Amino acid sequence: MTQIFKMAMKDLKILFRDKMGAFFIVVFPILMGLFFGLMMGGNSGGERAAMKVAIVDQDNSEISGKFVESLKSNDSVEIELEEFDAARDSVRRGSRVGMIVLPEGFGETAGVFWQQPPEIQVGMDPSRSAEAGMLQGFIMESIGGLAGQRLNNPAEFRPLIDDSIEQIETAEDMNPIQKQLLKTMLGGFNAIVDSMDQLQGQGNDGAENSGQANFQFANIKSLDITREIDPNSQSGQLKKMRSQWDISFPQAMMWGVMGCVAGFAISIARERTLGTMLRLQVAPLTRFHILAGKALACFLTVVGVIGFLTVFGVVLGMKPASYPKLAIAAACVAFCFVGIMMTMSVLGKTEQSVSGSGWAINMVMAMFGGCMIPVMFMPQFIQTFSVLSPIKWAILALEGAIWRDFSVNEMLMPCGILLGVGVLGIAIGTTILNRRI
Repeated sequence: MTQIFKMAMKDLKILFRDKMGAFFIVVFPILMGLFFGLMMGGNSGGERAAMKVAIVDQDNSEISGKFVESLKSNDSVEIELEEFDAARDSVRRGSRVGMIVLPEGFGETAGVFWQQPPEIQVGMDPSRSAEAGMLQGFIMESIGGLAGQRLNNPAEFRPLIDDSIEQIETAEDMNPIQKQLLKTMLGGFNAIVDSMDQLQGQGNDGAENSGQANFQFANIKSLDITREIDPNSQSGQLKKMRSQWDISFPQAMMWGVMGCVAGFAISIARERTLGTMLRLQVAPLTRFHILAGKALACFLTVVGVIGFLTVFGVVLGMKPASYPKLAIAAACVAFCFVGIMMTMSVLGKTEQSVSGSGWAINMVMAMFGGCMIPVMFMPQFIQTFSVLSPIKWAILALEGAIWRDFSVNEMLMPCGILLGVGVLGIAIGTTILNRRI
């Protein structure tokens, strides 16, 4: 064991004598962690996506149809007609921002300024309160548009006016003076409608926009919706985060791990091409001592990088949920990438070929594993392929201990996969190395 430890110390000294190699193992991961952490914590700019809103049309009238079409023409809103229960469930699950319910009788009074305004129910996702005011504004705008459309078609007003006059005449709780005043007012509206008909008959285009700015009335009622978040969904996972560094620092740790793997794989290739391996075998050392020393040095470096970045992240505000689980995850990650390092070291006969092929493999694993973009933000078909990347399981194990609050049973799967990959990599790498040394 002493000989293995001495071999490991020798490799660690050689590794950290290379200042550029040390930069990619220690400094570069810190920069990546800070970069991705600041991105997660900052406000994203750019164009705001359209609000997804469900509409429940219980009136199914021509006017309610016009209201729906008016909202659909708004680029800031993405409308879809739904039944009440389906609409409410979609808002509860978070797939839509809100829902609008148009009641029966909506078309009878919407846009008619002397009638009681229609009651419109609006249910919003509680986490999207900022959009609630915007949606109400869009509703009022569309109601105002209905008033303008009614004024543009005066013939529609006559049945409404006549019906209102008939209701006034039969009303028993209204005194004669009020009845006379209202009948006079509605008679005046009839005269206005006649005048508008004459103007339209003469081809007057000026009435096209009349009334739209003044009659935007609706009685908007809030519909209570309790948001149910799937704990396995993206929103459910993000709610577990304690700081903006919880995602970025597991990514940063893996950049450091990849630097360790590439550095040790290249060092084995260099020692083979320079004949150092042969000279070591002349010493009182077995191949097992030599390879075990390399593996131990890589293992300690990976654990050291994860530990160092954990401390750095905690200083910035990262709050790991479980340090014991984090230590277990770090050990499993280190063992896995020792195996990957062993396999990488035999991918070429020179250090240049090992370096090129090793970093190419690292970059592919990083892209699919979540080192550049967290897996939860990737398209679904990319997430399917990500299970082939050991980095995906390494990040999942680290996140499980840092912010996902994994139980021991939940930690078993990513840690078991990491250990399995490590055993396979060590078996392949050492078998080929034993034949080439």
